[in-house]
Amino acid sequence: MQLTPTQYRVCYADTDQMGVVYYGNYAKLFEIGRGEAFREIGTTYKEMENTGVIMPVIHLEVTYHSSAFYDDLLTIETTIDEFPKTRVTFNHKIYNEKGKLLVTGSVTLCFIDKKRQRPVKMSKMMEQKLREIWND
Repeated sequence: MQLTPTQYRVCYADTDQMGVVYYGNYAKLFEIGRGEAFREIGTTYKEMENTGVIMPVIHLEVTYHSSAFYDDLLTIETTIDEFPKTRVTFNHKIYNEKGKLLVTGSVTLCFIDKKRQRPVKMSKMMEQKLREIWND
């Protein structure tokens, strides 16, 4: 499922001494894409947490193809390829203004009952909202 891309302007704090985006900051950009994806689905991390479900990251993969630089306008594309059950994997691609692919990656999160600290199925509320926009 393709979600609406998110744009992000690289700020000075994102870069190293050479003006290149520090490699660890791409995880933050993936999170920005995920956060906006949740909003498009019709929920937020905060709403999920209020239902007693937390979503820790259990796996992160990143492949660096090219560098982003200070003041670049980046486009973060986010997709979900498999309908979630107890975990969800978000796939990300980040492009610069010229459309050049800079980074690809994926982040897997697990739905966890906050009190019991055990995996649970995705909430009915999120499942319903996701089914409304899911396009197999």
